[in-house]
Amino acid sequence: MTVVYGLLMNSDFKATIKRRHLIFRHWQGDADLWQSYWLIGVFGGWAFWTIILNLVDFKILPDLAAVIILIGYSIYAAVGIWRSAFNVKCVGWAYITRAIIVASAIFFIFELIQII
Repeated sequence: MTVVYGLLMNSDFKATIKRRHLIFRHWQGDADLWQSYWLIGVFGGWAFWTIILNLVDFKILPDLAAVIILIGYSIYAAVGIWRSAFNVKCVGWAYITRAIIVASAIFFIFELIQII
């Protein structure tokens, strides 16, 4: 048991975490906050939503499938950002980020209710 614990605390383990793909580090909360928020949340969300909505516009993807995919991506982005919030030097950014996630979730649910 102590050998495993020693390996977990080793700097090689931290390097292994950094080598994993951002998609996995984001979901597990191991990514830096700026990566989760800006790369996955903002730019990734913009690109993902643009692609999915264009697929709907060109009748390649049904509306219901698009809604399910977009809800899934939004949950993935929000959970990863929430988990990564404290991976920052200034703790204030973590609380601001979590407040933005809560406000965005409320807005998102409100918009879904308006559509339905």
